[in-house]
Amino acid sequence: MNPQPGIMACYFRSWREIATGNPDNKVSMRELPDEVDIVFVFPEGDEPAEYWNKLESEIIPALHQKQIKVVRTVAIDELIKPGATAQAIFQRFFSSTKGLDGLDIDIEDTLSESERKQAERISLELKALLGQGRLFIYDTNERGDVNLLRSLEPQLDYVLFQAYGQSPSRVQGHFDRMFKDFLAPSKFLVGFSFYEERGNKWGDVCDPFETSTAHAYASWQPSQGTKGGVFSYAVDRDGVKEGDDALQPTTFEWTRRLKKLL
Repeated sequence: MNPQPGIMACYFRSWREIATGNPDNKVSMRELPDEVDIVFVFPEGDEPAEYWNKLESEIIPALHQKQIKVVRTVAIDELIKPGATAQAIFQRFFSSTKGLDGLDIDIEDTLSESERKQAERISLELKALLGQGRLFIYDTNERGDVNLLRSLEPQLDYVLFQAYGQSPSRVQGHFDRMFKDFLAPSKFLVGFSFYEERGNKWGDVCDPFETSTAHAYASWQPSQGTKGGVFSYAVDRDGVKEGDDALQPTTFEWTRRLKKLL
């Protein structure tokens, strides 16, 4: 029996979606290839109503036809605000857009004890509101609150680690320090970044493909076992060379090739 292939996940920057009506944008999330398993809706915050309407009525149904799950990303800030409630967060970020398959909470800092307790309580309530069959994911970096992740691990489908610009050996070190005592490698996804226009030069994508960090992440496994998969940030920039700031269409060739390595 062949093992299950690893997950190919990606963050699509909502402000660069054709559906926003911005004539400069060249890519739509609905064009993502079948090789993608999960795509994250990653908004800037000022996307027009037209975008959200098309996301619900056109984009999500098109992705579901390809068996791609669509998950909304929410900053941890929303969970630790004074007076925050799970019901309000669920309504604003999930049930207001029909067809979403789950929520992803982004945490990139260590919380105070009171913030952690509030985030844990609201996360557990969000998980209950999502119910069975919907994804509940946290994404983090080396500064993320490990104690919160440890307490929530039984409720989480995956933990995504933003390893932009790092080597597999360094990622292994982070896994050993942060996760190995509570997180199964099968729940761990390691992430690289495509080059954003006028963005950080992480060096994750370079030619030839076989020498790139993205390729190395897809091929690497933690010493503790088989990882859950890989993810990319700014998949709408798939194939753009580092330093190229022009917005342009993509065939998602890197995403297709990386999935084959999983």
